[in-house]
Amino acid sequence: MKKKHHLTLKQQSSVACPMCGVAAGKRCILVAGGLRNEPHADRRLLAADEVEKNQEAIIKGCVNVPKKKEKESYTAILARLRKQAAKPYLTKSVREEAPKKLIDSWNAG
Repeated sequence: MKKKHHLTLKQQSSVACPMCGVAAGKRCILVAGGLRNEPHADRRLLAADEVEKNQEAIIKGCVNVPKKKEKESYTAILARLRKQAAKPYLTKSVREEAPKKLIDSWNAG
């Protein structure tokens, strides 16, 4: 079993917390309602078991390891940013007052 202190915070929060009931991917909650700095101990142990099961499944070959995304080229990034910059920034009041056809034309572009 992988020791709990070798897991990253992302790995530790990859399972739902049995103590505070928070969903996977979210931070644990204090009794007073604030966010905890570290996950509960039970959650860390469950996460360690889950990581171990995933590693065993990968070794056995029954789980496909996702490929890493290729880095986006600078020209592709620039094109994406230009496209985003061309879209109008719509405030809530503009969206509420604009007719549906106009909003659809903004979203299509």
